Amino acid sequence: MHPIVERYLANQLPEPMILALLGGGLPVPPADFIQAQAHAALSASPFAERALQAFQSVPESVVAGLLLERVQPPAPLELVLRHRREFPLLEAALLHPDLTVDIVERSIPDLPGPALDIIANNQVLWMQRPAILDQLEQHPEADYAIKRRVNEFRFDVLKVVPQEVVQERLEILDEVQAGRLDKAWAELPLPKETSVEEREAEIPDAPQETPEEVVRAIQAFEGQEVNLSVAKRIARLKTNQKIMLAIKGGKEERTILIREANRLIQENVIRNGRITEGEVAFIANMRTIHEGVLRIISMNREWMKKYTIVKALVYNPRTPIAVAMSNLKRVNEFDMKLMQRDKNIPEVLRREAKRYLDSKGSGKG
Repeated sequence: MHPIVERYLANQLPEPMILALLGGGLPVPPADFIQAQAHAALSASPFAERALQAFQSVPESVVAGLLLERVQPPAPLELVLRHRREFPLLEAALLHPDLTVDIVERSIPDLPGPALDIIANNQVLWMQRPAILDQLEQHPEADYAIKRRVNEFRFDVLKVVPQEVVQERLEILDEVQAGRLDKAWAELPLPKETSVEEREAEIPDAPQETPEEVVRAIQAFEGQEVNLSVAKRIARLKTNQKIMLAIKGGKEERTILIREANRLIQENVIRNGRITEGEVAFIANMRTIHEGVLRIISMNREWMKKYTIVKALVYNPRTPIAVAMSNLKRVNEFDMKLMQRDKNIPEVLRREAKRYLDSKGSGKG
């Protein structure tokens, strides 16, 4: 290795020379130059951004030429996998003899979908590091064929997943591919036993409903058609899977999961990036919702611009008193008069509504 690069790797190079080296301003061989860039970009170095900018401007042909040779230490392979997008480069790095399983594990989240097929064909990596299976399955760009192979490998080779679990997951993948289930189902994690935190998040006074009861209640009170088979499939999931589905699922899944008697599931439904304002307004009206969900709604400025949501929060007896009181004056006079006769609303709120209307009527408001 070039002496200047050796000094940099040993932290013996002054800052001006480091900046010149990483920017390509010093006469060092390309292989050593990229070793220096990898050292800076993959560590907590103050020069990481400069190194990445310079590396991304290196011509593809130069990087490809380097990958034809031995790469030691192998850090440049990780640099390529995490910070280049040209498929020939990714393929060369993933098939390189100096590639390590640690680099693969760290790089998978940054890889584009087409490159995942190369890892999916390397079962030696799977055997060395089973966690790679989880990463492949959870990758947002992994197709259903990869997810299917991962599940079959877990059952046929590793023997770590019961047959009924594998069968259920393969059925889900087929349903997603056919368009009968939301794509979020394909990203469910393996079922796990309920943790202490998940058990403590159970809402004691929430109703325990069967899938049939859930569907009937949704259709009666919301007027929304819900597939009973989806409700039954959700009922078979473990809590950790329901939480993931709450985070990423579609409207049908959210409608069912918000009725779950578990605070963590409810809170992740309301944090779902696909949720609509209409759903939020309905949830704010629910009498079986956990107060933590209502608190999350009250902290969202965009939602709180909608009068229907503000009114629902103030009227809901599950809303924390402090939240309801802080939004009381945003309720119009007509609704505030109705509040005084609603026995479901806490007495302190009704008194405050009366006091506010009285003071406004006497000209003091």
